[in-house]
This record gives sequence, structure tokens and C-alpha cells, in this order.
Amino acid sequence: LLVPATLGGGTALLHLPLWIEMAQLTVEERLSSAYASVVQSVQVTAPVPWLTGLPHSITDWLFFLYVLGVVVFLLRYLVSSLRQLVQKGAAPSEDLRRQVMGVGERYGLPLCSVVVLSGLTSPMVCGVFRPVLALPAGKEVEDHVILHELLHVKYYDALQNVFWSICRAVHWCNPLVHLLLDRVGNDLESLCDQRVLERLAGEERRSYGISLLSMANEKYPRAPGTTSVSNGGKNIARRLEAIV
Repeated sequence: LLVPATLGGGTALLHLPLWIEMAQLTVEERLSSAYASVVQSVQVTAPVPWLTGLPHSITDWLFFLYVLGVVVFLLRYLVSSLRQLVQKGAAPSEDLRRQVMGVGERYGLPLCSVVVLSGLTSPMVCGVFRPVLALPAGKEVEDHVILHELLHVKYYDALQNVFWSICRAVHWCNPLVHLLLDRVGNDLESLCDQRVLERLAGEERRSYGISLLSMANEKYPRAPGTTSVSNGGKNIARRLEAIV
């Protein structure tokens, strides 16, 4: 999907019958474009052609709107990610800092910087290479929730989130891709749930499920380069089914 054209021109997704190719050629010959010609081979230097001038046909304007949509989505993701990262969080209390360090040492997980943010609905990790664990201000955070986020740090799940966000931007006009990537994101969280449960036993597992249930709402942080234990009521319901 990210590379819809082959290096030799044409589509890589489907090998169309000859009569479909002829029908496509007949339609394309009647169209004009500032960016491509039906009688010239396409020099593929990117997944989509570059804008090399102003549009002068309907198809050019449609392509221009598509590229504009990609740019808007990428800028929105960038701004939202930066907004999460530049928020000035308060330093955690000594007890909270020791709690995070204790969880990391107990399970042999990498530690990261910790901040406390007011208005945050659930813990989250911001950043890929210098991750920061952001915790809600004024709320008690259980050890297994911290464990969930530190596992995200260990497996660089925030980096994977960046990749899927780029896919969303490239296919912003395809609702099926958005639906697919929603399920991908939920699978990522379910995998992290599994990793948590592998490290818990007995009543701790039940307690973890109850913690997820308490976060079953639609208020959760979404930005590239971030992960959060809470990812929406419907998604958490699917995760609880997997846990059961």
C-alpha cells in the first residue's frame, strides 16, 4: 500500500486483464495532467508523484487535494506529538519515583524519566529514543499499570506507533485503512497486556483486568510517538475478552 507503483511503471497491486487496461488507457488519453502523461514512462522516486507545478485539470486538483490531506494529517500528528512532549510536567513525588524504580527493578525493565501531568486521564509514554513516562497528577497508579508502560518502553512500541501514523497520513482518504490501523493499534495493546500477564500471577491478573475496566472510556491520549494503557472503551472491551 505504501508503494503503489513499480519501478518500471504500472501498478504493483493488481495484474489487470487486457480489456481493463485498454479501458483505462482510453479514459486516461482524454485527461490532461501537469504531473504525468499517459504516453511517457513514469519515473518513480516516491510512493506518489511530486507536485511539479500548478494543477490545470480535474484530476490534477483531486491529486492536489490528496497531497494537501497528507500534509495536513502529518502536521496535525507532529503538532499533537510536540504538544504532548513540551507540556511542562511536574516532578514526581519521592514515593512515586521509588514506585516506578521498584517496578522496573523487579521485572528487569529499562527506566525512563517520569513526570506528573494534570488533566491526564491515564499513564502514557511520550517519545521514542528519550521516552518520558507521564502519570496523571493526583491519582494513585498501580504497579501493574506502570509495568504496562515500561514494557512499551522496552519494546519500542512508540516507534511502531509513529510508523502506523505515517500510514494513516498516506491513506487518509481510505476509511478501510483507518479501520485496519485501529485494529492494529489494539493488537499492539493486547500484546502488551499479554506481556504483563506473563509477569503476574493469581489475584494480580484479576486486578489488572479491573484496572483496564476502570479506563473504559473514550478519553485517552493519541499522538505519534506515544503509548497509553487506555485506548478507548470498545478497544478495551476486546482486550478484556482476550484476557479472559
